[in-house]
Amino acid sequence: MMNFKGVICLSKISSILSVVVGSVLLAFLAVICVTDNTLVWQSRSDDVFIRVQDYDCREVECEDAPIGVMKEYTFTVSETLDSDAHLAFYTVHQYVDVYLNEKHVYSLKPSEGYRISRTVGSNWVMIPLYSEDAGKEARVEITPVYESFRGREVDFLIGSQLSIYVDRLSRDLPQLILGIIAVFVGLVFLGISGYNLLNKRREAGLSALGMFALMMGIWRLTDTRFTPFILSDKPVFLFYVSIAMLMIGTVPLIKSMEARFSEVSHRIFDIYCIVAVLICLAQVLLQIFGIMDVRDNLFVTHIMIAVGAGIIIFNVIFERFRHPESQKKRAGRKLPLICVVGVLADVFAFYIKGTSSGLLFSLTALLIYVVSTGIFMMLRYNDQERKLAEKDRLLAENERQLTESRIATMISQIQPHFIYNSLNSIYYLCAKDTHMAQQAISDFSDYLQRSLHAIDRTSPISFEEELNHVKTYLKLEQMRFGEDVNVVYHIETTGFLVPALSVQPLVENAVKHGICPKDDGGTVTLSARECVECFEIIVTDDGVGFDPEQEIEGKETHIGIKNVRQRLQIMCNATLEIESEPGKGTTSTIRIPKEEDA
Repeated sequence: MMNFKGVICLSKISSILSVVVGSVLLAFLAVICVTDNTLVWQSRSDDVFIRVQDYDCREVECEDAPIGVMKEYTFTVSETLDSDAHLAFYTVHQYVDVYLNEKHVYSLKPSEGYRISRTVGSNWVMIPLYSEDAGKEARVEITPVYESFRGREVDFLIGSQLSIYVDRLSRDLPQLILGIIAVFVGLVFLGISGYNLLNKRREAGLSALGMFALMMGIWRLTDTRFTPFILSDKPVFLFYVSIAMLMIGTVPLIKSMEARFSEVSHRIFDIYCIVAVLICLAQVLLQIFGIMDVRDNLFVTHIMIAVGAGIIIFNVIFERFRHPESQKKRAGRKLPLICVVGVLADVFAFYIKGTSSGLLFSLTALLIYVVSTGIFMMLRYNDQERKLAEKDRLLAENERQLTESRIATMISQIQPHFIYNSLNSIYYLCAKDTHMAQQAISDFSDYLQRSLHAIDRTSPISFEEELNHVKTYLKLEQMRFGEDVNVVYHIETTGFLVPALSVQPLVENAVKHGICPKDDGGTVTLSARECVECFEIIVTDDGVGFDPEQEIEGKETHIGIKNVRQRLQIMCNATLEIESEPGKGTTSTIRIPKEEDA
């Protein structure tokens, strides 16, 4: 049988060989791509469609038009037409009427009845041309819906429908691929976030990041010139889906960043998100009530995007100088700037180019941001998993220590000599005072019962319950020693929790090792009070005392103080301090921090 070291060695060899061979294959494919090209030659051109170059255009006033004007284009259809030829052109927020030799052959305008929007969206006009249409005069009337599209130029194409599809697909393919990747990444992040929520794990903005990626992907997918081919009967829907993603897209981006910033930045981000959402709502209501189309006030959306970008940049700079922290956190705060630059580049290019179709700045920046953030989150997730594993290990170790401590403490409280002495005292009381004997038996039974139950207590108990146990113990000791043991109580509060059997061992220590060695006995004082940040329990005796530097370790082991200190720390994050001076007595102080407000 192969030993364990041999298995590890083979595993390393197989991993290294896989990486090496994979690298060789990639290099081989790269060489093939660069060097091995196939030469193709033919004498005939492959012009599958033509672009109409010779046409007349004039602007005509029209009272029925949305902005009072329309454009009229006239040109002559080619003399040679293929059997599947089409007249095709792309319109954006424009009504269309097409005439061939003054015969009305096509119309694109809003349907009659109730409509929320004036626009007909972005459309591909596809008109079949027959052989008898060759040489006819075509007149195309294009009516812009919005003033911003008044001067928009139109390209007229004549060719096969398939060739126009393929040409448009090739032009928009990069945007389509990046949009699909963004949607996929968004869905994956949302799925991971949902899984984390079901398992009650913190997702630290992952759901918002996934929503941002999903919305940006949908925005770019619905904003291509190829998309209307897929949903030709829903152009208005496509337009409003695209613009809705843009209107609200900065909100999930900013929400995904909040976990990396301080509380001050959180408030700024939250205020921006509230304002952005309310502005979006106002735009929608203006659209619904027919006051103003969303397209008319698109500049408002762009302003909000610019403001959001400014807020992100400001907070990155603010956090850098006001709250300098580790390099890893600063790097995490800078990552969103990648998206900010990409989105702003798209907005600026929109006003220069007149359209956002084909602009890939935001998508490219988004993918860079997502990959960078994904790596950042995976590193943090691995660190969190390591910390959780360590926390689970510590919890298991603490539970084991608590169990051992409870057993040790319980055993320390039920020592044979204490049981013998208590029973012996009760025996003599039976002959002298039967009433006191009965009370002593009840106290002794109560003491044993509380001590035995302590082993099952996995959570703190009320101080009042612990105080009653201490009083029972002191009654038994006073029964044995009489006036040699005096007890004074200064209890100002009992409204807090302590581990079971955490105060009683300190009192026992005061009686057995402080007062009893003195010839004339002494006094044990038990105090409880509330301070600003904690509750204090103080056990003081005026007994023989001891030198802490020489004897504290041995005494802790002897009376279980070490176990008490351990349980106080684990169960209540409390501390135990013991001060003593030979000949003057000992003071034990427990400080239990108050719980922080949620």
